Amino acid sequence: MGLIADISAAALFLLSSDTRDWLRSHYLAITVIALLLIAAIIALLNLLLSHRDRIGELEVELRGLNSQLTAPTEHDIEMLKAVNSQISPQSGILLWIREGFLITRVPVNHFHALERAVQFFEREPRGFDDREVEAAYRRFLDAARTLVNKISDHMWIMDQNVNWFAIPQEWDRDQPERRDRATEEISTAHDSFMNSYDSFFLVVQRKRMKSTITATEI
Repeated sequence: MGLIADISAAALFLLSSDTRDWLRSHYLAITVIALLLIAAIIALLNLLLSHRDRIGELEVELRGLNSQLTAPTEHDIEMLKAVNSQISPQSGILLWIREGFLITRVPVNHFHALERAVQFFEREPRGFDDREVEAAYRRFLDAARTLVNKISDHMWIMDQNVNWFAIPQEWDRDQPERRDRATEEISTAHDSFMNSYDSFFLVVQRKRMKSTITATEI
């Protein structure tokens, strides 16, 4: 009821003779003020539209900057190429470690190939620029070095076969505890190597570094 009363009072005020007389006497000023208000509203609308367009442009620029920030650096691309050149997922070393590894003996040629690869990586102290890739790479490199060290600690060339490093067979009889420790440490080092290697390449794939390398080579 209060709202209806207020509306009725306003209508009576606007329809009163005094109000009409005042509007007629101030018609020009009211018209100018109304035009100024309309112009101000139009200017504000144009300003809002221009700001909206600028915001859209900034969003596009921001997406471009984010893309540049997440794209691998030239150094990281070269580093990944180096890793692939030494121990790619299809390399003989990796296939041997993944599918044909024995915890009691290893082929001499495969061991030396793994050792050379680890030494090759260790000569590049900088690593990857991307911090997440670098952390995964360091875990992989540490695991690879540990595997090489454990094989060196517990295996050596046997007189009867110079093509293999092996845990001495006499340990089975004379030092069973040493043999068990050797097989356990080598097995643990092997599993750690494979887990860290797979984790490294999962990070690389998530970062889309491999697709970038493929596009660069094309």
